[in-house]
Amino acid sequence: MHSPTRWDTYRDMNTITAVLSLQSGLLHSVSRRQAFLVHLSLSALIVGSVCATIFLVWYPEPYFAAKGAWSVLRILVGVDLVLGPALTLILFRPGKPGLLFDLMVIAVIQLSALIYGTTVIYQERPYFNVFTVDRFEVLPRNAVDPALIDPEKFGEKPFAGPLLVVAVLPEDQQDMQRLLEEVLFEGKPDLERRPEFWEPYSQRSGDVLARGKPLEELAAARPEARDEIDALLRRTPGLTYVPLTGRDTDFAFVIDPVTEAPIDIINVDPWLVETPIPE
Repeated sequence: MHSPTRWDTYRDMNTITAVLSLQSGLLHSVSRRQAFLVHLSLSALIVGSVCATIFLVWYPEPYFAAKGAWSVLRILVGVDLVLGPALTLILFRPGKPGLLFDLMVIAVIQLSALIYGTTVIYQERPYFNVFTVDRFEVLPRNAVDPALIDPEKFGEKPFAGPLLVVAVLPEDQQDMQRLLEEVLFEGKPDLERRPEFWEPYSQRSGDVLARGKPLEELAAARPEARDEIDALLRRTPGLTYVPLTGRDTDFAFVIDPVTEAPIDIINVDPWLVETPIPE
């Protein structure tokens, strides 16, 4: 392998100059409207592919609403689908000096927003759906210590959606007291963020069903969701539900008491006010 000579450097410079000249010539032949439409189409293709991955794989319905990821996605869409093409429409003028540099700056801005948005959304994707005491809570993977997660015990995370687990309170009184002291006085995470207390949902589904309520009660208390609930009950009578808490919204997590399998998640307030018994 020989060292670059002056001729090699000169040849490379000529190649770069030729490429830039070709690009400059192409830009001269494109109108502002054409540049805007091409830019908008490419941006829509990229943003659409990212959104499809987010909504179908990382945050399948209704976990996107439960995790409250709209704020980051708005930045991504606003910069990549709106701001980028709009800047091209404003700045593009065939033959304008420095046009190629302007377009490169716009591309860098869009790429930065895309990397930032997808990184944050990916890191915060629902990885665990943990049942604790009387409700499910959705957690990202970085919410727990990964060293405490046993892949042989819990298995692999599903391709779409989180891994279902159940947090189990210690049966021994001393262990229970130690847990309370760690949470209250030592600042350690609570039960739902402690994988050492987790069990696979398949092994503890009975604990979840024991805290469930008949779905008919929710239908009677939430008329706005009556049609959706009735449709579920017509297909599978006798369904039960437990609350699922999200960052901004709570949901009803519906379970078939016969198979003990999750059936659906309904976007409705699951918390019912208990009617006091008259004395």
